[in-house]
Amino acid sequence: MPGIRTDLWDTIGGVFMVILGLGCAWWGGLALLRPHRPEQPITGPVWAVRSWGLGYVLLGTALAVRMAGLLVGAEPAWPMTVIQWGATPLLVCSVAAALVHRRRTRHRAGRAGRHKTGGTTTRVL
Repeated sequence: MPGIRTDLWDTIGGVFMVILGLGCAWWGGLALLRPHRPEQPITGPVWAVRSWGLGYVLLGTALAVRMAGLLVGAEPAWPMTVIQWGATPLLVCSVAAALVHRRRTRHRAGRAGRHKTGGTTTRVL
C-alpha cells in the first residue's frame, strides 16, 4: 500500500485541494440538477446553467482525484488532464452565454420601459 510521501505542509495543501475539488463538484451538481434555484451563482438559459454545472462537476472531480493521487504518490493520470481541458470551455462558454442573456434581458426591459406615458412618480422622504 503506497503511503503519503510528502511533508506536513504539502499534505495539508493536498487535503485542502481535495476538499475544494469535492466542494466544486457539489456546487456544480446543484446547478446541474436544479438550474433555477434562487441561490445559484449563475443565471441564464437552462442549458447555460446546466453546462456551467457540468463543467464544475468535471473540474471538481478531476481536481479531487488528481490531488488524492498526488498525496499517495501516484503520477498524475492523463485522463484527468483531458477532463480539465474539456471542462474549461464548458465553463467559459456558459458564463459568456449567461452574460449575453443577462445583457439582452436588461436591454429589452429598459427599451420597453422607456416609452411609457401618463405615469406619475412619487417621492418617499
